[in-house]
Amino acid sequence: MPQHVLLDKTVRLRIIRHQATSGDVGPVFYLRDLPDDKTLHEFAERYQGMDPSAVKACIVLARTASDLLTAFETMLSKHGLSQGRFLTLIVMNRRPDESITPSELAEKVGVTRATMTGLLDGLHGDVLIERELDHRDRRRVRVRLTRRGREALERVLPDYYRRTSQLMARLEEGERRQLLGLLAKVNQGLPRFVDPE
Repeated sequence: MPQHVLLDKTVRLRIIRHQATSGDVGPVFYLRDLPDDKTLHEFAERYQGMDPSAVKACIVLARTASDLLTAFETMLSKHGLSQGRFLTLIVMNRRPDESITPSELAEKVGVTRATMTGLLDGLHGDVLIERELDHRDRRRVRVRLTRRGREALERVLPDYYRRTSQLMARLEEGERRQLLGLLAKVNQGLPRFVDPE
């Protein structure tokens, strides 16, 4: 199966910076009225290099991904969390007894350091994480989950995993593996979408 290829770090940072400066709310695809096949084929006659089936597959994928993110945010809001707060906690929960630096967290979650600082401020205010000085370099701060943070995840994760399992229940195991392979191929094409040749 093809490996999942992440966007080059400089490309990802450029996208993140664009979102921060443009006021873009993030990865949301707003279009509801998707073009039909007839419209796409008419566009292909007008615009050189357009592949109607490629465009259709791309916009349906984007629409589905956006709907999934909206559903994800809705589920998390019922638990008093945003996607950013949840992802920060869940990454920290991989090694709940260890601390991590904010810059490492920002890299793993996929946000800027400034965004991570804001997320950590909120989580610290809710006593879900605690800050401590790095014993090797007291100029550096590290963060770790508190007991309250772990308890919050123990309340959220069963619901999250149950809903995720229900979401994917229509796909058989083989179809899920096939989907992962197809998505990995799409992911490999993302750098060309950001910086076309």
